[in-house]
Amino acid sequence: MRCREARDLMMERLDARLDAEGMEALEEHMYVCGACRAEWQSVSTVDQLFRSVSITPAPPHLRAQTMMRIERRDQARRAVFGGVTLAIGATALALLTLVPLTLVLVGNLGAVPALLVGGGETLTQLMSMLDALARVLFVLLDQIATSLAVLSLITFFVAAVLNGFWIAAIRRLSVVGS
Repeated sequence: MRCREARDLMMERLDARLDAEGMEALEEHMYVCGACRAEWQSVSTVDQLFRSVSITPAPPHLRAQTMMRIERRDQARRAVFGGVTLAIGATALALLTLVPLTLVLVGNLGAVPALLVGGGETLTQLMSMLDALARVLFVLLDQIATSLAVLSLITFFVAAVLNGFWIAAIRRLSVVGS
């Protein structure tokens, strides 16, 4: 057995978690190792010292002060979570402005199965229509992409500012409450 393993077994012995086999191995090692024997003497003396000291209860105001700090920490976490939720929601709302355009495009593509039944020429016409539709979509996106990007950035900025106000209000409430 190595000294490091013996130290681990010493700690288990102090915690009353060492089985008979481990106890025997530790005793054998300490019999031949003077350093571990001295270590055990030192550790067991400190353990006895701690066991002999009576536990004094904490002052009554300490519990109230600790609970107040925990509550403030929890309020700050809730404020940050609320702000992040607000920012994500505002950004999602800005992105949802694309939904009507998407629904119109999907509605127009509902004729695809009927066109496929028509054969090869219909498939060629379908591909032409999809190509034209893609070009129209790119032109529309080119026209409104800047507006959507600006709207998204403004929405995100407003959400960040509202988040700041939210956190400041929570902090003021926690200061007033203390």
